Amino acid sequence: MEKLQVVPLGGLGEVGKNMMALEYGRNVLIVDVGMMFPESDMPGVDYIIPDYRYLKGKEDRIRGVVITHGHEDHIGALPHFLQEFNMPVYATKLTRGLIEVKLNRDLQKRVKLQPMEPGDTVRLGPFTVEPYHVCHSIPDAVGLGIDTPLGLVVHSGDYKMDHTPVDGRPSDIAKLAEFNQRGVLALFADSTNADQPGTTPSESSLNAALADVFHQAKGRVIVATFASLISRIQQVMDVARSFGRKVAIAGTTMVKNVKMARRLGYLNVPDDLILSLQDINRLPPHQVTIMATGAQGEPRSIMGRLAIGRHPSLRVVPGDTVVLSSHTIPGNEEVVHRVINRLFQKGANVVYHPIAPVHVSGHASQEEQKMLLNILRPKFFVPIHGELRHLKQHALLAQETGIPRQNIAVVENGHILRFSSDSLEVGERIPGGYVFVDGALVGDAVSPQVILDRESLAVAGVCSVVFSYNRRQGAVIGEPRVTARGLATAEVLDDLTERAQPVVRNTVQATRGSAAPDEVERAVERAVSNFFYEQVQSRPEMIVVAVPLG
Repeated sequence: MEKLQVVPLGGLGEVGKNMMALEYGRNVLIVDVGMMFPESDMPGVDYIIPDYRYLKGKEDRIRGVVITHGHEDHIGALPHFLQEFNMPVYATKLTRGLIEVKLNRDLQKRVKLQPMEPGDTVRLGPFTVEPYHVCHSIPDAVGLGIDTPLGLVVHSGDYKMDHTPVDGRPSDIAKLAEFNQRGVLALFADSTNADQPGTTPSESSLNAALADVFHQAKGRVIVATFASLISRIQQVMDVARSFGRKVAIAGTTMVKNVKMARRLGYLNVPDDLILSLQDINRLPPHQVTIMATGAQGEPRSIMGRLAIGRHPSLRVVPGDTVVLSSHTIPGNEEVVHRVINRLFQKGANVVYHPIAPVHVSGHASQEEQKMLLNILRPKFFVPIHGELRHLKQHALLAQETGIPRQNIAVVENGHILRFSSDSLEVGERIPGGYVFVDGALVGDAVSPQVILDRESLAVAGVCSVVFSYNRRQGAVIGEPRVTARGLATAEVLDDLTERAQPVVRNTVQATRGSAAPDEVERAVERAVSNFFYEQVQSRPEMIVVAVPLG
């Protein structure tokens, strides 16, 4: 009998860009296609998407993409993926709306966004997908029961066991119990909070914390959160309304998402509550609330630009209260802290977790994770969605609930898992690294080497040397042009570059006309680099252009 093959393409060993492929025979099912934020050592990168080259050549085998919910780390790479792979995408109502906002006009016409709701049965080749409702920090989130020829596989999606959710719909524990009765071959479960003891607080607990912030605020309140965090946007609007404030939306994606969510009925917002950014100065500050993107400190986001004073129409002023209502993604701490410090410098009062309980996680903590394991009692367990430290800790929790160690696989992206009805094998590893996106540049156009070059430029600056020379005589014609940036002040560089000119002439003269142009360029590069190191103990990135004449 064929084995079930599962290939994690993103989200294992990292937080973000969640993507997984399930294969049986010549059939492939994709779960989620997300993105992740760049780390502080990735200058110029907008975001990162999964490396899905493994699927190239298998287009005719892919039966569809199933999406668990509408956060960016689960849908953010879909526009890139769907440019290359034309296939149906199954998602719940709000998630489809969030996907539509992300797709350009051509993709909106071409891609089939198929409806899927908890309780449905979706048949895709040999896979039968049964979505079930889970609580998360966004409405319409689902986990997946995936019936395969070898048995039932459960993918938890992002979840927590919230017994008092904002929308009044707790996670469907009855469906989980039904899965248990049928027997679960393998569980793939969210590990994000595997190092957090106890249980995760309810989303509804935020109402009191937000009300306390609004009560104390004397001026404007600026709340930063994810553009897709629809339930959080509703909570902020409800609290703002109760304090007699109007709400303006800043950020193109958040504006589009709010418009879409209102149209679909996921945001209950009266028209007179919404204020345009152009009209906020017509009201006194204590009547204004601004919702913005950029809680992770992204440089091009609203909060990122406000922190450095580069937003075209908004400014943070003394008396503003800024609320960062999100959890800092691992790796983003330095950037977020820098934004907080700059906002304080501008006179704002900044409120953020854990200083105040203005954010609760949408992910299960240890006791809820053990609860899911105990309800489902899977034969095999694979922790997903988290850094390696989270995956390892989740594996230990699974052992505590009685799952044998040999039935647990802790793997990172690219490791192929093969299941039979009674065995789990960790196979070879395929490429599963980062694919960088920088504006219109994607993948090979923004390779890891490009990022290393950018880091070198940031650390040591750049020096360019351009000159013509008589190839026969080995003599520079005229004055070589030496230009440097990012190494020292303009005054110091003017002196250094002038003193570097004889270095260029002497080096060319030493070749005595016998060297090829590329050899002359390399010789000048070494000589000028050594000159800078002798003078300032730093080697700038060198660009040398030699033009042979005669």
